Amino acid sequence: MDFRQELIDIIDKSGAHPALGVKHCFRVYHLAKELSSGLILDDEVLYTATMLHDLGKYPTYALKNVDHALRSKGVASNILQQMMFSPLKLPMVLDAIENHMYYSEPGRSDEAVYLRDSDMLDNFGNIGLMRLFSLVGHDELILSHEDAVERARLFADALPRKVSTKAGKRLAVKRREETLRFLAGIKRQTAEFAWL
Repeated sequence: MDFRQELIDIIDKSGAHPALGVKHCFRVYHLAKELSSGLILDDEVLYTATMLHDLGKYPTYALKNVDHALRSKGVASNILQQMMFSPLKLPMVLDAIENHMYYSEPGRSDEAVYLRDSDMLDNFGNIGLMRLFSLVGHDELILSHEDAVERARLFADALPRKVSTKAGKRLAVKRREETLRFLAGIKRQTAEFAWL
């Protein structure tokens, strides 16, 4: 079986919610490639890290009270070593996975930086809003529509400042505007969120 397909199969068998699974990983991968179009990245490292960056969040692998980025790194390390993944590239993949969250400093490689930016960018704007509302009741931080609105507001305020790359910052401005337009419309149509 093709290595890339094996990674997809791992996610498909992990119990990942559709908003967090393969399509999220593909969006992050393709956005990272788009944002880094002037650079030469190691595509195997980027693809592998983007496909496995959230493993620790999925039901098959998640552990209560363990940061999903650290859990993802550990699970990915085991899986990739079993798959005989390049020992020279493995540290780059693991660094990108460990440092993909907005509250982390970017990893050491360009692949890690673009993975982190792209993952953040997938959390706001139209795509981020779709993901947030599809997770209502399926995520411990998003138990209600009110929680989703509050999280959208938080992401629109905080995430654009965390994006590192020039191309990412330009896109962050656009996605922030999309989020704020949506929130303003919802506020108007729900009597200041009272009828949400």
